[in-house]
Amino acid sequence: MLASLVAFAVGAVSAVFGVGGGFILVPVLSSLLGIEMNYAVGSVACYVLGPATTALLYREVKVIDWRLPLILAGGLFVGVLLGGSTLNAFSNATGEFINVDVLVLGAYLAVLTTLGLFSLWESERAAKFRPVSRGWLNGMMIPPVVTLREWNDRKISVTMFVWFGVCVGFLSGLLGFSGGLLIVPGLLYLFGVPAQQTVASSMVVVWIVSFQSTVVHGWSGNVDLQLVAALLAGGTIGARIGSSIGRRLKSQQLRRNFGLLALCTALFVAVRLFLIFTK
Repeated sequence: MLASLVAFAVGAVSAVFGVGGGFILVPVLSSLLGIEMNYAVGSVACYVLGPATTALLYREVKVIDWRLPLILAGGLFVGVLLGGSTLNAFSNATGEFINVDVLVLGAYLAVLTTLGLFSLWESERAAKFRPVSRGWLNGMMIPPVVTLREWNDRKISVTMFVWFGVCVGFLSGLLGFSGGLLIVPGLLYLFGVPAQQTVASSMVVVWIVSFQSTVVHGWSGNVDLQLVAALLAGGTIGARIGSSIGRRLKSQQLRRNFGLLALCTALFVAVRLFLIFTK
């Protein structure tokens, strides 16, 4: 029951900003509800597969929208396997500072702080009509290179794309979130994917990562189905309420508010880490 209430609150808050709530759920479940970190990560990874599937079906994604995600799929799976294996290795580790809580929360702190600061900086630049440049990695055309019709015949390096997938998959497998937090800015700013194409492609990538993470963590025994059911029950209702509020906000407001949400979550994680180290 308590997990459902937490999922309801997180689902409502995250839906207001148009993002998934996995990056909030894992720290909250482990820190406030005392759920073991490996079960929190695995169960949240399984939970986000539900909303990801619903979003994919609702969007009615076209066949061409699967091309970019399928290029990433192999790298994503390798990354998810590495992230899941790292989580399991640290779950069995012993020591005062070498444990899974420190590893996962420390990674969350780094990711959320970086994304939060970047979102605030990007929204501030947009407000001054000085948008951030895109396609930072397009100059590194490491073979093989493919031409994409959906990008007006622009070229991308498959090698760079696959390594991007490995990084996203690793963090998703380790931290339990769907990867949408990294996929959208990554496609936009690292590879210069057109914004409309980013939306469709990111939904497919999120589904692929969620499915892969669910399989990997389920195989490792890190998924608690009762916890997943409770999260789905609360999170679905909360997301429905939050999304109706979020539609009233402008995109610039959403980016700024997401930055604040990410930094607030990072602060919560930092406090939790401080308490762990000062026990």
